[in-house]
Amino acid sequence: MTENAPDSSKVADAYDEITTVVAKLWNGNLHYGYWDDENDQSTFGQALDRMTDEVISRLDPRPGQRILDVGCGTGSPALRLARRQEVEIVGISISPRQIEVAAEGAREAGVDDRVRYEVADAMSLPYPDDSFDGVMALESMVHMPDKVQVLREIARVLRPGGRVSIADLTVHEVSAQERYNSAGASSTEETYTMARFDEYGDLLEKAGLIPIEITDAMQNTRRSIRYFIEGALSCRDEYVKAIGVKEFEKRVEEARKIEHTPELGYALVSARNPD
Repeated sequence: MTENAPDSSKVADAYDEITTVVAKLWNGNLHYGYWDDENDQSTFGQALDRMTDEVISRLDPRPGQRILDVGCGTGSPALRLARRQEVEIVGISISPRQIEVAAEGAREAGVDDRVRYEVADAMSLPYPDDSFDGVMALESMVHMPDKVQVLREIARVLRPGGRVSIADLTVHEVSAQERYNSAGASSTEETYTMARFDEYGDLLEKAGLIPIEITDAMQNTRRSIRYFIEGALSCRDEYVKAIGVKEFEKRVEEARKIEHTPELGYALVSARNPD
């Protein structure tokens, strides 16, 4: 594990604290949205669904396949996939509270016969080799201290020729990588470690995966930060109850600082296992 790398228990605790609040916002989506360009007038909700669709399209799922959702959050992306394709989905998170909310959502949507959620650590997946036809990871890789290890685990459980689709926050400069990964603010302390955008191909290849596409979509996603701030402020009392006023104010201030920084990237990645 790298210095200042995320502690999985701290990541779980962080999401347990805010899951109930976030589940009320943005239809339970915990990720960035996607807009075509600055003239795109889509709402945040529409942009969130679009981001999910971007990840799903790169996964290219087929009816009857078995898909693993690494870092499933409260389950909304998996439910959107289940509504689009007759696939079986296993979503995992290290947050027990997220799994509770996700499982309830699957039952309410009537798809719990083919969508289930489990507490599991992506660093050591509890599944046999060749268990899945596809794997998606929507903004969960940023919490993984050893990305090659996670990608190797993904490659191990992925069947030959299976596809991987990843959306991941990244940085473009070594200095920025060191700064963000050192976690100066408590909202990211020991919960984030960002890869450099230009090293993603090497990470995939070290894990034995074959890169298909690596695109920086930060310009399509940056507007999300403003909505995250607005959403947090709209639920201020509930956030403060969950994490305390000092921590809440730090998180909002941090979001405001990074809203316009040019150092951040957003990688949309697709790869496949060798045949």
